[in-house]
Amino acid sequence: MVFAGKASTQASNSLKLRLLSSVVGIPVLLAFIWAGSFWLLALVVAVVILGLLEFYRMVGVQRTWLQRLPGLAIGISLVAAGWYEQSLWLPVVIALSLPVFYLSYRGVSAQARPWLLTVAGPMYLGATLAYVTLLRGLDEGASWLMLAVVGTFAVDTSAYLVGKAIGRHHMAQRVSPGKTWEGAMAGLAGGVVATVLLANLFPLALELWQAFLLGVGIGVVSQAGDLMESMLKRAANVKDAGWVIPGHGGLLDRLDSIVLSIVLVYYGATWGVT
Repeated sequence: MVFAGKASTQASNSLKLRLLSSVVGIPVLLAFIWAGSFWLLALVVAVVILGLLEFYRMVGVQRTWLQRLPGLAIGISLVAAGWYEQSLWLPVVIALSLPVFYLSYRGVSAQARPWLLTVAGPMYLGATLAYVTLLRGLDEGASWLMLAVVGTFAVDTSAYLVGKAIGRHHMAQRVSPGKTWEGAMAGLAGGVVATVLLANLFPLALELWQAFLLGVGIGVVSQAGDLMESMLKRAANVKDAGWVIPGHGGLLDRLDSIVLSIVLVYYGATWGVT
């Protein structure tokens, strides 16, 4: 009973920290999105630098001059490509980063792994975050970007709360023991509801069925990104990528679910749903 009480108290404190971080962090993030221009670019560059340093520390990429600094340069260069609207090859970079991640932990020596991860990290994080400024640069770009961010937060929050309350069936216990199918379905529903509501609140040219499909997509890719980072954390034998955001862990623990949502919303806005 004592241990159960401690666990309950820790869970309650964790939830309070998550809520406090969100109350403070979300308005600040939305302010940067609204401001756009160099303010948003500066935020994205800072996030890429901090996120990559967190990633390198987590996976054991240690050499500053030969690995970390070149990796940071790659990540910043990819963000600059988004700023200058050079987006044609960004999907290729994201796609290529996935087999590099896989090869890093399958079929290579421990000595070769840091070199592959030196490249894979900035390829994935830099290329996905390049879509922040690309999305913001569209007509009604601030609204599109807010939809991607808030829709993803709705997925995360719904999945977390429902998973904690009634989650019984584990989705990927070896990778992430806390994730359940009940939480995943709730996250999917939360993404759909938030996207439909925001599509009606913002001046976006979205039909109801288009907003519904976009919400489903956000629910799927945000949770897929979360699982991908969980695999990396499991391989690195760490619980959280860092500690910078109280109640949430590291910066990567927040970015994992949002980066693919931003990419999806960009192509939804420019291709099919408008």
